[in-house]
Amino acid sequence: MSTPSSPDSRFQIEVLKLLLQVASGDEGVSRAEIDHIMDAARGMSVPLPELAELAKCLQNGVPLPAPNLGVLRSNPKAVIEATHALISSDGHIHPSEIEMLRQIREMLGVAS
Repeated sequence: MSTPSSPDSRFQIEVLKLLLQVASGDEGVSRAEIDHIMDAARGMSVPLPELAELAKCLQNGVPLPAPNLGVLRSNPKAVIEATHALISSDGHIHPSEIEMLRQIREMLGVAS
């Protein structure tokens, strides 16, 4: 991936990578989850080349790049909020998604 130009852009790309990991972690990515991720990416002004590269991974069945936890730890509250919004976007919160959110909180050093 190319290097984003600003720290904010880098954080937003890492959040997007995490959201894609979360969405692809359950029974597949629903249309509601895809729409939510695309809306979030547009709202965060994720650079189009970065978004296209991540989309290509999904389309080609290539493993998604791992998000940089060091970058995500700079604003764990925003990461948790974005993740929670995603898992509730399809109207169904699966036990595996709740567990994934718990694991994310733990990785970010956020108390339950």
